[in-house]
Amino acid sequence: MRKHRLSIFVLVAMMVGFIPGLMFGQVATTGKIAGVVTDSSGAAVPSATVSVKSAALMAERSTTTGGDGAYLFDLLPLGTYELTVTSKGFKGFSETGVVLTAGFTATVNAKLQVGEVTDVVRVEGEPVVDLQNNQTTTTFDQTLLQDIPSGRDPWSTVAQMPGATVGTFDVAGNNSYQQSAMQVHGSTQAEQIYSFNGLDLNWPGANGGYTQFYTNHDSFDEFQVVADNAPASVPIGGVYMNMVTKSGSNELHGQAAAYYLTAAFQAGVKQPPNAVVNTGSPFDMTLDSSASLGGPVIRDRWWLFGSYRRYDLRQRILAVTDQNNVPVHDVNHQTNTDLRSDWQINPKNKFSLVWLYNEQNRFFRRDTAYQFVTQDASWRQIEPAYILQGLWTNQVTNNFLLDFRIGWNKIVFPLSYQPGSTGLNKQDKGYSLESGAAPNAFINPAWVLKWTASGSWYKPNWAGNHNFQFGFEWGDSYNSYLNSVTGGINAIYNSNPKANPRQLPFSQPFEVLAYNTPTTQKNYFRDTSFTCRTLGI
Repeated sequence: MRKHRLSIFVLVAMMVGFIPGLMFGQVATTGKIAGVVTDSSGAAVPSATVSVKSAALMAERSTTTGGDGAYLFDLLPLGTYELTVTSKGFKGFSETGVVLTAGFTATVNAKLQVGEVTDVVRVEGEPVVDLQNNQTTTTFDQTLLQDIPSGRDPWSTVAQMPGATVGTFDVAGNNSYQQSAMQVHGSTQAEQIYSFNGLDLNWPGANGGYTQFYTNHDSFDEFQVVADNAPASVPIGGVYMNMVTKSGSNELHGQAAAYYLTAAFQAGVKQPPNAVVNTGSPFDMTLDSSASLGGPVIRDRWWLFGSYRRYDLRQRILAVTDQNNVPVHDVNHQTNTDLRSDWQINPKNKFSLVWLYNEQNRFFRRDTAYQFVTQDASWRQIEPAYILQGLWTNQVTNNFLLDFRIGWNKIVFPLSYQPGSTGLNKQDKGYSLESGAAPNAFINPAWVLKWTASGSWYKPNWAGNHNFQFGFEWGDSYNSYLNSVTGGINAIYNSNPKANPRQLPFSQPFEVLAYNTPTTQKNYFRDTSFTCRTLGI
């Protein structure tokens, strides 16, 4: 009866997968190891015991080869693995240094020699290839994330990928506080997804192509970008960012780093000879400091990892000046707190809890409609956001595994009046000047809830070897806009600085814009997707 129920479940999943018009499920945050075990003559060795272990794996995994000597390990955490093979009448086989990245299938074929099983043939550092996938990915591991001389944000990182273009020109992170449009092969702004541990948690506003969470690179095990030959689980043709968070291990590990820059360490900005308005945003000061620590609470059972980042950025915006022609200062502050707990409940079940918190603060965000915006007319942006995730992996049998994920992303994005601001917003079109107070106050509460369930069933000796994969994703999201205007009006002027006699700023009234505020707009969304595919192994 148990076997019968399993067959029905797989059959239904396959039928769902062939229904036209459906979207697809979650993207891999784990890897696979597959191969064939043979003897010295090339004949298959059935029923051989194959095992894998790694510092990234709490409990060692084992399986047996099929009648043709083939085996598969799925849903393996990212890391470096050792694979061993034993079979009666043959020497043992061991290969170390098998590196897995997200979505990668390492092919490890073992050729056994006749002898005592206590004798072991060891292979170290042999290159492995992926013979199962043809997708093109760019993977940034921690070494690359630390060593690439660019901003430490998603947009600067994607810019390093061949074929990608971004909408801003970033120098050492001078645009890291502002999201940028990313394109590859002519994709649109809406075709970019920010995936955290395999869950799409994009902001549910605008065209859907923005994030509501600013990241900490030091909290990632790897940052992977999928753009070409994407698997069925990637529902877009643009830029898919797959960010996998670090975890603890049986060994205590951590790092601390600081990046510091002042105006004294950078070259001056040279303007084109025919420049009408100066451009550039040179640093006054930037300090990016972070620390992380991970390790065991109970070896092989309970691991913890935590990291913290504080990023302070103060720069001059040369294109925006005060009335004394002095460039205004833009002061920004970002913090991240990241925690992860991994618990091996038993040899077959692992549960992880991830909590990511971010504050993105811009203290003097200016209205881009005017060239000159006084400090009292700028917005104050104190933006908290967090992500809470639960991840569960269940090994039903050696060849049948289930994976469940749930994630919640909440943000409150505000554009507030400056503290103590009670003045009237005044806009002078002739002078391109805004003063008095910000034009409005704006709050954008939003949240995204996603959960997924997926499975991987490896079936050998069934007209070949097959890996059946199926998945389901369900999501709810909410996005609202709350607007208010102090006094309900903005005063518009159109003073002419070239008139004779010269008209002073705010001397020529033009119109009054009246607003019926406060206003509230609420939007709710729901999306579901299914996927099913079969891979020949």
